[in-house]
Formats: sequence, structure tokens, C-alpha cells
Amino acid sequence: MLLLSAVLVITGVSMRYTRNSIFENSAVYTQNIVQQMNQNIDSYIDYMENIAYMISSNEDVQQYLFGDNVDDGTRERLLNQFKTILDGRSDIRNLGIIGSNGRKLINDGKQSVNPDLKLSTQEWRPWVITLSRGIRNFSNSGEKEGVFFIDLNYSAISELCDQNTIGKKGYAFILDESGNIVYHPQQQQLYNELQTENIDLIEKSKEDTARTETENSE
Repeated sequence: MLLLSAVLVITGVSMRYTRNSIFENSAVYTQNIVQQMNQNIDSYIDYMENIAYMISSNEDVQQYLFGDNVDDGTRERLLNQFKTILDGRSDIRNLGIIGSNGRKLINDGKQSVNPDLKLSTQEWRPWVITLSRGIRNFSNSGEKEGVFFIDLNYSAISELCDQNTIGKKGYAFILDESGNIVYHPQQQQLYNELQTENIDLIEKSKEDTARTETENSE
């Protein structure tokens, strides 16, 4: 009985240690994966922001959106710049500049915008699936009176997140600072309410990891 009790105690301690060790190793592995994904996404965003800065600070943009007269040379230079970017990046679906005065230039110059959409009332975000940057009118008030935007294919975000796997069933998703899901591999299931995520648990967690339990199902 004494020997059996000792074996049971040692087995219990060993199993507890093993389970804790597996959890800790899994947490460290997941943290490394998330860190690598953050670096990939940050690099991607930085590259797109450099494109946005290059276009929005262009003198031709100032002339096209806010100048008294727009010559064909200004328009053609901008279209050539747009074409170079679109030809070199398959992950960019659309890009363009739009002024609050109604002037706009999108892709090859043939696209238009929804006439019923009031652009001046839209909340332009720094990063969702569309990256946008305000354009200041330096010839007048210096206020933001235009916007440059890049529409990114949703698959570009998916490829960045899928470069690192998290086990057989693990996956990564992205939240914005307000807790809204920006990217999720099962986005369609979320829209159809076939799947949910415990966003509240993630937001309230003060640690790098948050632990939750779910019922096993076949």
C-alpha cells in the first residue's frame, strides 16, 4: 500500500508537471508566432504607408486636387505613377486621390465613385482593409481637404497570417483598438453567426496569454 501510494503521488505530480510544461511551451510557441506575425504585418503596413506618403506629398497631387487649372501633363504623370504601383503590386486592388472639392483620380482615371456617397462625412481610418492618408491643401488653409487611399486585397492579409501555423486547429485573427475584427480566417462564419470569439476575454486580459475552456465535440 505504501509503495502504491508513492507511485500514485509521483504519477500525479508528474502528470501535473507535464501538463503545465506543455501549456507553458504552447504559450511561448504561440507568443513567438504572434510576434513574428506582428513584425510581418508592421513591415507590410510600413511599406504601404511609404507609398501613401510618396503620393500624398507629391506636388502634382497638390496641383491636381487644389490648383486653379489642371493640365494634361499633371494628370498623366499621376496616372503613370499609379500604373507603376498597380503593375508592381498584385495585392493592391485600387488606389486614388479624392478632394473635398469633387476632384478625383482613381486607378487609370476611368473609375468613378458612388454619387450618393458623401465623402466629407466618411470616417477615414488609418488602417483596416483600406489604408488612407489625408492630404493637406498647402495652397490654402493647410487643412486636410483630400485623401489618398489604397484598397488592399483581403487575401494579402490572409497570406501574412497564414505564413505561420498554430498547430492543427489553431488560427490567428486581428482586432483593431476598438475590439472590432479586422481579419479572421473564418470571416464568413462570423458574419453568419455560426462562430463567435471571446473578444471581451482578450481585451480584459492583462497578460500576453488568456486561457479559456470549451466543450469537446466530435
